[in-house]
Amino acid sequence: MLQAGWHVLDIGAGDLRFARQAAALGCRVTAVEIQPGLAAGPPQGVTVIAADAREWPFPPGIDAAVLLMRHCAFYPLVVRKLRQGGCPRLITNARWGLHVECVPLGPGEPFGAVSIGWWACVRCGEAGFQPGDPDALTASVMEHVSNVEGCPACSS
Repeated sequence: MLQAGWHVLDIGAGDLRFARQAAALGCRVTAVEIQPGLAAGPPQGVTVIAADAREWPFPPGIDAAVLLMRHCAFYPLVVRKLRQGGCPRLITNARWGLHVECVPLGPGEPFGAVSIGWWACVRCGEAGFQPGDPDALTASVMEHVSNVEGCPACSS
């Protein structure tokens, strides 16, 4: 998911576990952590910012952001700030709370375009299954997740 030379923003970096791995891959990492004592001893290639990511302005030129908090309550804010800065992707487990995925931060397809299958909202992080014609339910439909905008949760 990451490439050497990328500028990676690690949001809620904690003990720098992910930041260290990204730096070892040749990424330049900006790690934002609200509890600065957790992020001690950063390796070469990692800059630690002691700040609240909800309030700290994200820098431009981010190639990928990382948000590994299953129960993140500010996913929509993070997406809005990343999009404003032109970041193309977010690596996170915040939408499903189960596995890590790479969310493309470009415009999602309209929610109404999903006739059947799994969907996850790029904007608010809500996820679900759109029921439809049972005959259209194939293995490939079950494996695909549509990245949408304007889901019922953020449209209401």
